[in-house]
Amino acid sequence: MSFGPGKLYPNHRHIIKRHSTGITKYLEGQIEWNNTQLAPLKHSLRILLRTQQQGRCVYCRRKISIERRNTAEDIEHYLDKSKEKYRKWAFSPVNLAIACHPCNMQKSTKDMGDETISLALGLTAGAGEFRWIHPYFDDYFENIEIIESWIYIIKANAPKANRAKNMIIDCKLDQIQTIEAGKKIVLDRIGKAQLLALKCFESNRSRSKKLLEYAQILTKEGWKHI
Repeated sequence: MSFGPGKLYPNHRHIIKRHSTGITKYLEGQIEWNNTQLAPLKHSLRILLRTQQQGRCVYCRRKISIERRNTAEDIEHYLDKSKEKYRKWAFSPVNLAIACHPCNMQKSTKDMGDETISLALGLTAGAGEFRWIHPYFDDYFENIEIIESWIYIIKANAPKANRAKNMIIDCKLDQIQTIEAGKKIVLDRIGKAQLLALKCFESNRSRSKKLLEYAQILTKEGWKHI
């Protein structure tokens, strides 16, 4: 079961280049993020990023529901575009991802970079120290492991252990296990109901066994889909 790619790649550079006029206006302060001139660009970015991330949030790695008007997801700026020192990177390919709305709200306007980054000429892995795992410069799964029922742990010998720790705590990923507990209970009940139902299939033992095995797989793996 995949939780999405460990690292993202800036495959959307070409999309950004096609919309240079609107971006220039934004960078010069003539328009803001919610201006309709940027709508086509943002729509294209959503589609490409959502596909690359396999429909999962860049931070918690849970599936993001497809809702009307994209209410369940946000185009995420790792370095917050509302901070004047990061405005220049509002459309930097390596500063953009898709996050679920809860994670984006939890991150809010936290500063994800040190002073060195704000002074850097380019946004690169060596520009300075980042607070969280960076979606393009760090490998998520070299640093964080997600185990059953959405428990997040820092991996042994994680190269960016401090960034992983900050992200788990700041984004409250350590609370998702409790949040999702109710859903898991429902899945468990479904599994038990299926198990009881299968006991009725005494007339076809082979089919009953296959259905039972399938029900057990659904019960065990179901948490990864919520």
